Amino acid sequence: MHNTELPLRCVDINSLYCPCLLADTNHCISCSHLKGEDLCDCNWAGVCILYEKQWQSKNKMRQSEDSPIRIEIESKFTIKEKISDNTYWLEMPISQELAEGLNKIGSFVFLRCPQDPQFYHFPVGVMKIENNNLQVVIEAVGPKSSRIFQEDNNCVLVRGPYYNGVFGQPWIDKIANSKIILLAGGIGQPPALPIVQKLGRNQNQVTAILAPGKTGKVFIERELMEAGIMVTTVTSMRVAGLPLLKKLFQSRTTCPDLVVSAGPDELHYGVIAAMQEAGINLPMAATNNSVMCCGEGICGSCERETNDHQLIRTCKVQTDFARFVSDKELKM
Repeated sequence: MHNTELPLRCVDINSLYCPCLLADTNHCISCSHLKGEDLCDCNWAGVCILYEKQWQSKNKMRQSEDSPIRIEIESKFTIKEKISDNTYWLEMPISQELAEGLNKIGSFVFLRCPQDPQFYHFPVGVMKIENNNLQVVIEAVGPKSSRIFQEDNNCVLVRGPYYNGVFGQPWIDKIANSKIILLAGGIGQPPALPIVQKLGRNQNQVTAILAPGKTGKVFIERELMEAGIMVTTVTSMRVAGLPLLKKLFQSRTTCPDLVVSAGPDELHYGVIAAMQEAGINLPMAATNNSVMCCGEGICGSCERETNDHQLIRTCKVQTDFARFVSDKELKM
């Protein structure tokens, strides 16, 4: 796709949650020794993960918490807006510690009703953090998410923070004084909001193309316009949004330095196909739509195969979405 390729890197590396549970069973993503190999063969220039693991195991104060777990709190939510029959904009108070941990792009949490078993947890991307209040949008279409709204329930368990909700985060973090095109449709709109805010703080010029998608409504337009973003709304991303994107790619004055695709994988494929058709190579950040159950890289439900046949735990590994794309998918 483009000349600058992101290296595969664990999103939790050298964070509070590193070394993680994977290191306990020799499945660490980054450290060759903690993968069970004999030689030191990593490309990480930060604090040694193996040293951290050994230090933690020797420290008597931490023997009961060798691998720190995420925060889980109970909260009462309010429905800020009913977007459609099955889609709700929720707000809920959370602890300051969790709020600080979630205040970055790509953050997500797992939610479930307090009375439900652990396996009812489902992931949802963070839309906004305001005064230790978490705002998310939930599409209640499955048995897990629908449970939140049954029997007049207003309580929820919130577990986090998790960070790999967006592929290509390093591009978003580093780009400044540049032109960006963002496409957001349906339930991809909530994670698009913190991305746009991050890009705006770095003096980037952002143009947004928004579509209602399956939610049936564009609901972040006002927030983006108040942030000074040029917004174009279309009735369908496939019918109108992607053709508009192709025109922008073909013009020297409107061709961007970065593309952000916030929506289903089909949207990501469409954006990549539009770049190929225009004959341009651009970095693309994209929302992570992988199936997730544990968020810790343990269960394997999020594992995807790259086009060079590597298996990646996408709840943990930061990479370029283009690694998952085949010619067959671009022709769909």
